[in-house]
Amino acid sequence: MEAVALSGTAVANAVVEGDSEESETPKVEVLTSSRLGRLVMRAVMSTGVALAIGVLALTVGPRFLPYQTYTVLSGSMEPTLPVGSVIVAVPAQGNELNKGDIITVAIPQRQDMLVTHRIVAVETGPQGRVFKTKGDANQEADSWLVPASGGGWRYAFAIPYLGYVLSALQSGLGRMLLLVVPTLLLGGLLLVEIWRPARMPDKVSDGAMPAGA
Repeated sequence: MEAVALSGTAVANAVVEGDSEESETPKVEVLTSSRLGRLVMRAVMSTGVALAIGVLALTVGPRFLPYQTYTVLSGSMEPTLPVGSVIVAVPAQGNELNKGDIITVAIPQRQDMLVTHRIVAVETGPQGRVFKTKGDANQEADSWLVPASGGGWRYAFAIPYLGYVLSALQSGLGRMLLLVVPTLLLGGLLLVEIWRPARMPDKVSDGAMPAGA
């Protein structure tokens, strides 16, 4: 009788262990799918947040920090600065600038119009040291001279074609999407966290003994 009881116990244990292994397979699949969904959602959310920060840095940042941003509207500096590029310029004194530097200045005939051209010569005129500028794509130098005194803005770097994106984002629809999309992504991430299945124990508790043990 004792041998039969032990044999029955072994069979019972085998059945319990077998059922546990079979039931774990779909559970692992569910957990893996949930984890993958969370990773994808977080990656998309991080991208959206980074984009929003970048837009704020280029549009609002110049009001508080020592740099300016400009969008290239003409092809006078191509291929160095394609149309639609966003230029980031930093402060520079006239005595710090030299031939080859790219500067952003107001056209003397039209103070409300800015142009970003390269310094091609440094000359001394009746009013002192001046810069002659020229667009890389232009055949001739500009008709005006830039006084090499006081402060101005020197080209630091540019992001090609970003101006088109900023123009779209600064429209009414673009601003709405910039606010709505990150909010929806955050809401989706929270829903995934709420609805994901709870983790079940990997094995049957060692304290649970089959009947007849």
